[in-house]
Amino acid sequence: MTTIKEATLSLLALTVLSQSSAVADSYQSGTEHDARYGRIDWVPREQLPEEERANLPAGCCGAYVSPYRADPDATAIDQTNIEADADKTSASGGQTITLEGNVELRQGSRMLRTQRAELNNTSGELILNEGVTIREDGLLILADNAKMQRDSGDASIDNAEFVLHESRLHGRAGKLEKFGDRLLRLTDGSFTTCEPNHEFWRMEASEVEIHTDDSYGTAKHARLLIKDIPVFYMPYMAFPIGDERKSGLLFPSLGTSSRNGLEFAQPVYWNIAPQMDATITPRFMEERGTLWDGTLRHLSSYFSTQISGGFLASDDGGYDKRAENDIASGEKTPEEAYPHLGQDRWLINLDQTGGKRSRFKTRIDYTDISDVDYLRDITSSDIDVSRQSRISKFGEISYNGEAWKVGANAEEVRYLNESKQEPYKQLPHLFANGSFRLGDWQIDLDNQFTRFDITEYYARDTDRLVVGDRFSSDYGLTWDKRWQWGFFRPRMGVKTLSYQLEQADYNPNGQMPDDTIYSDSPSLVVPQGSVDMGMFFERFGSLGGTEFIQTLEPRLFYFYSDYEDHSEIYSPLNDSNRYIDFDTKYVTFDYNQLFRTTRFSGYDRIDDANQLSAGLTSRFISPVTGIEHLELSVGQIYRFSSPRVTLNPEYQPEEETYGQSEFAGRIAARAGDYLQVSGDVLYDQHKDEVSNASATIEYADDSDRLVSLTYTYKRDVRELDIDDEITPELGSERNQLDIGAFVPVSNSWSIIARANYDLTYDQELDTFAGFEYSDCCYRVRLLWRKWLNFDYNDGNILDSVEDDDYDDGFFVDIQLKGLASISERVGSLLGKTILGYDEREKNLR
Repeated sequence: MTTIKEATLSLLALTVLSQSSAVADSYQSGTEHDARYGRIDWVPREQLPEEERANLPAGCCGAYVSPYRADPDATAIDQTNIEADADKTSASGGQTITLEGNVELRQGSRMLRTQRAELNNTSGELILNEGVTIREDGLLILADNAKMQRDSGDASIDNAEFVLHESRLHGRAGKLEKFGDRLLRLTDGSFTTCEPNHEFWRMEASEVEIHTDDSYGTAKHARLLIKDIPVFYMPYMAFPIGDERKSGLLFPSLGTSSRNGLEFAQPVYWNIAPQMDATITPRFMEERGTLWDGTLRHLSSYFSTQISGGFLASDDGGYDKRAENDIASGEKTPEEAYPHLGQDRWLINLDQTGGKRSRFKTRIDYTDISDVDYLRDITSSDIDVSRQSRISKFGEISYNGEAWKVGANAEEVRYLNESKQEPYKQLPHLFANGSFRLGDWQIDLDNQFTRFDITEYYARDTDRLVVGDRFSSDYGLTWDKRWQWGFFRPRMGVKTLSYQLEQADYNPNGQMPDDTIYSDSPSLVVPQGSVDMGMFFERFGSLGGTEFIQTLEPRLFYFYSDYEDHSEIYSPLNDSNRYIDFDTKYVTFDYNQLFRTTRFSGYDRIDDANQLSAGLTSRFISPVTGIEHLELSVGQIYRFSSPRVTLNPEYQPEEETYGQSEFAGRIAARAGDYLQVSGDVLYDQHKDEVSNASATIEYADDSDRLVSLTYTYKRDVRELDIDDEITPELGSERNQLDIGAFVPVSNSWSIIARANYDLTYDQELDTFAGFEYSDCCYRVRLLWRKWLNFDYNDGNILDSVEDDDYDDGFFVDIQLKGLASISERVGSLLGKTILGYDEREKNLR
């Protein structure tokens, strides 16, 4: 062997070369697979060390592993001389050096191998032929011939094959040009991220540029081939390399539904700036037309903003089985059955959070739609459409001081069931809440002022409605004494409530049309007192052979609130059939409600109470990890007198008349590393029955198996009469089971399923089943789904469901990895229905 050196070959460089050979040998076992693909550094999964198999992306059957490891401390290439080994060397005129036979050239982190090389010392041009291998960190190029510049690393290579190890990109080119470590340009080239022996897809183009430093690529006259069949053409396109965002096409989604027919959506991503991007999605719906969806996002040091919307010009009407039956029977005309036929339909939403680094905070959540059926019709396949009952226009600005939080907001709610439209909007709502700490003493000063007016969406008569201003306050002084073994918190306070009212369609003279004089300024002042105390006991014990710290935490909460006559609030404006209810509802009773000082949400009532709540909690905690494995709680309210203040003066819920409330229980358990259980229950001892229960069992293991079961039972679902004249028990028993599962059955295949069922009415609510296939190359999710699609205007409930109320369809999401991001239509559905799915997606490599 003859060696020509322009600088002394360091011992370190020799060591690196030796180690590189050893690494290569460790991955190449001489199998037929290696003989075909080992030359491009492909290593099958079974030949990878255990730690590298664990780091493979889901579904991958191998990895590109470079046997070459350059010295991380090596001098920059343009500052390093070439070191060369060859069987034979010769020089011509002192300018050109020729090397032949097993030629190996090293320059910093670059290594080249060939059978023949010529180096011009004057121009720095290096000509390689008779089989060329070029290696740099994360890059392998194989070619017949190559020309390179010694200092810059620029190269022109014929009949090249290349691998980018980190991004898993493998391709070929009739001609490859390399510009330093920044850009690869391919002429008549192709590339893919698939395994070399299973190229499901590849992209071919007349010219491809891969910007390795910016993690993106561009292609001219690009043709997408699936299984060697051309399926897509673009004169120009951009695509991401790795996880970096880049303007270009996201992969389309495809679906069918009986309401909208064939649906095809093609998202386009625009990376406007590092802090701003947009996604524009034209979506073709066979039965309606083309919907234009868009989302603009902006992130700054102070604000996070998202603007989204959709527009459908001249809706073709869609298809509705019930509407068709009504037309056929003559009950409705086509115009009545399809009320939005020919109309422009739209949605707009602004979601902004501000003040990340300031005491001033802002919040905007503004949504408006063309009609109440928009979400049900246009986004009919989304899981939460049938559950979303309202949209809102909300805005708030606040200041958070050391002791005070002050601010103002406004809100107007639009219900998708127009028959249940709430009449009032809040414009404005002002608040000033103070909290002062003086040693163990706590002073709270909460103040709320709201102006209530009629919402523009409330279409019914307003002659029996009142509008006006409301001011409420809650002042309290608490001695907050805590010890390691317990706490003692007595509190004295006073609540006030006052109004300035007027008739909604009032007379300018300040009188009702019948000239009846009314009291327009009712007010209340109610003193209150409470004592909250508890103790903590703990002991070491065992459960199932495992050592635990067990706690016992009894808690007593006494609450007294004086009774104040609400008659002026119950009968505003001398109308005995009306009462003030701007924003107040009953709060659902559960274990946490045991220790609250009001049974209502909103501020239109001040409770009267004389009661004692008793609760007992026990926890099982690991003394090693501190993880809480089990929590059990049970409690009850003991009333010394029944409350007299109610929401409706003519009706009081039966359970509030009992001397003892229902028993309230709660459980939260963590069984091992993968299983979690939680639940709440209410037991009515007066009727000897469970009145409310919910339970969730969630299993999630390291193999991404996700199974969840949720059970919900409510004995009575109470609703107010539409005119609020009486409050009968209009609701019905709710008895529902929800099961969801995402179960991998192999390295690439997973089964997806969900069933939501109402046991009382024997009705399917939502059912879907499908699969996901994922490997290094592509990912596909296919679902069949059948779901209940309520018509809000008809006001359907579960005991009147017909076959025409169901919709069904197929939905497909596809991702070609390394080329386009996956559509999230199916993914969004799974994230809302299968517990743990969103977390699994975040953890995917």
